[in-house]
Amino acid sequence: MMPTQVDTQLLAARRIVILTHIAPDADAIGGLLSLGAALRALGKTVVMACSDPVPERYAMLPGSAEIANQIEGTFDLLVSLDCSDERRMGRLYRPESWRHLPRVNIDHHISNTRFGSINWVDPEAVATCELVLELIDRLGAPLDTATATCLLYGIVGDTLALRTPNVSPMLLAKIIRLMHMGALLHQAVADLFQRRPLGQLAVWGLALSRMTIEGQLAWVAISAQERQRCGYPSTDGLQLPSLLLEGEGINVSAVMLEDDDGEVEISLRARNGFDVSGLAVELGGGGHPSAAGARVAGPLDSIVARIVQRLVQWMASSISTNP
Repeated sequence: MMPTQVDTQLLAARRIVILTHIAPDADAIGGLLSLGAALRALGKTVVMACSDPVPERYAMLPGSAEIANQIEGTFDLLVSLDCSDERRMGRLYRPESWRHLPRVNIDHHISNTRFGSINWVDPEAVATCELVLELIDRLGAPLDTATATCLLYGIVGDTLALRTPNVSPMLLAKIIRLMHMGALLHQAVADLFQRRPLGQLAVWGLALSRMTIEGQLAWVAISAQERQRCGYPSTDGLQLPSLLLEGEGINVSAVMLEDDDGEVEISLRARNGFDVSGLAVELGGGGHPSAAGARVAGPLDSIVARIVQRLVQWMASSISTNP
């Protein structure tokens, strides 16, 4: 249930900065754009910001060009969207200069650390965009085609095109409402899951050629140099963990991707009752039971053996409790 302080703070504020997480996904960008548009419609001055550039795959979303990667000015409210902890806000977060600001933390990750002065964390929500839709209604803000489109992309992205177990009749009713407002479900699915850069396919080919299967676990590690040779410029949007999880008999997948700065992004996916969120927290990250991750210091070749050993140990322990 949404704390009443959330809409009270938003209605009272005049200058609001909204931050979403580094390496933004569809839910992050969709939530940022939809909440920003709603607050502006209510007469607020809003800066929508992300520490990382908007990935090209989300550039079609209405308003994406207005997302800032630098922040200037003063504010009377900070809203964090889809961030499980403060670190996820990246370099734009200013804990010293913003320490007196009210901080509204809106998220759906079970591993959220409740770092806000006001926290609305609902792990039952399929996406932060689902919470933003509820908030827009509570604020009395208009819901137009552009806003509905951004919300739909976030929901489709976090549910893997409505394929996750938490897709309910209530959620489908919300999706139908967004479609009635002009959001195109088929377009969202196509943009997010049916159109892929050739460089992504090349990385997939490399990953599939070298993935390792350990019982019900599939894992792979890709260096920054290998990824660049495939023609893929970043670690964002590869969707490799979900691809590995499609293997018959695989219930947990792990992908280690080295970024251009030498850090390693560890992405974990699970199904059939396995919960990877605790392992992600142990590694310094967080997420959902079925989708979680962490970033650790590299380089890749110095950590693979250690991470794989921990994965195998964790998998053996999980299987003993989840046969």
